[in-house]
Amino acid sequence: ADDQPIRVRILDVDALPLEDIHRAFAYTLVRRLPAEICVKVASRIAVFRDNFNQQSYENMLRDCGDLFGPTHGPELVALFSRCHATISVPFLLDYTRRFGTFSRKFIAAQVEKSLQPQFFDFVRYQKNGGVRPLPPVVSRPWALSTYTRLMAKCHLKSKLYEQLKLHGHIPESQLQDDTADSLPAETRVAERLSAAGALRVPGPATSREFQRRQQQKWTSQEAEVRRPALLDAVMEAEYSGRGWRPGDAESV
Repeated sequence: ADDQPIRVRILDVDALPLEDIHRAFAYTLVRRLPAEICVKVASRIAVFRDNFNQQSYENMLRDCGDLFGPTHGPELVALFSRCHATISVPFLLDYTRRFGTFSRKFIAAQVEKSLQPQFFDFVRYQKNGGVRPLPPVVSRPWALSTYTRLMAKCHLKSKLYEQLKLHGHIPESQLQDDTADSLPAETRVAERLSAAGALRVPGPATSREFQRRQQQKWTSQEAEVRRPALLDAVMEAEYSGRGWRPGDAESV
């Protein structure tokens, strides 16, 4: 058991392909947060792309950080900061529609709002007997239009609404493609630089392999300087619980 390596998992998001990053972010988002928050995140990305500048970028990070919350914020922010410029918003909306779940509080608020009559409802909803219908999150939770109407005002919302109104659906290729179809040149350059500078972490070594490497002569081509064997012996004795005795230095 002492000879087995201890594996510490460190996710370097820059070393992953874009497709894996997009799907990891969408999966983590719908797993950690309710569907209404996921729609707000997708809407925030779409609004940011309508007004691309430094101030909008800072506002988007601040708003999404508040939406993610303190519990799952670090995990989501690490993925979000890597893929906010490349992920497809229709893909994120459709992923939320397929796997997301609205919270009970949000559904209750929508139902309560629909049960409060307003002036001229008898004219506006004459086909329904003058009664406002149930909200789409309750009556049509499978429809993409239900999630589109929850978005903030932006160019993408108008485009999706127009396609749903004219054709009744969004092309399947547009929903399954996780990468945005139109990426600026600076985004592609930044992605290549990030992938080129990503960490390349070697696999863990067993204690025998480590001792064998320590016995070999050190060369100037090695990336790290070896610790003295006496220091390794002291640390091993202290962490094992038996303690270090000065007389043990003779056997090192």
